[in-house]
Amino acid sequence: MKFKSKALIVKLSVSDVVASRKFYEEILGFKVDDKYTLNSGGNFGMESYLQMYLDSKQKNDFMLGLFKDISVPFYPLPETGSVPSFIVDDIKATLEYFISKKVVIDKIDGVIINTNTSDKGYVDKFFFFRDPDNNSLVIRENILK
Repeated sequence: MKFKSKALIVKLSVSDVVASRKFYEEILGFKVDDKYTLNSGGNFGMESYLQMYLDSKQKNDFMLGLFKDISVPFYPLPETGSVPSFIVDDIKATLEYFISKKVVIDKIDGVIINTNTSDKGYVDKFFFFRDPDNNSLVIRENILK
């Protein structure tokens, strides 16, 4: 038998399920899939879980699992780790929107929007941002040659 997955859920550690839910719903447009909500203690205590999906026809195109397994936001900020990336059509407009919503944006060597060029000459622009628990996420715009 070969490994075969039906979907992928990215698990994020959160300290406050309600605040994180608000961020992911209001800023990033996710919706909660109530079938998979686990409200520990009735007040979203430790080991509570919310499964969220991007508003699309297929609920399992991209999902996040917010899992309360930390009591306070990460500090100091993580320096490495897995980083979910959101690909957008207009990185500058997205950055302006995030700034207007007071989303924490990271700078790398003083630069907000960075670029990479692949071995085949394709360019992508990207910037890092943080959720209320300092989980690092990426906005990326792919550009052809």
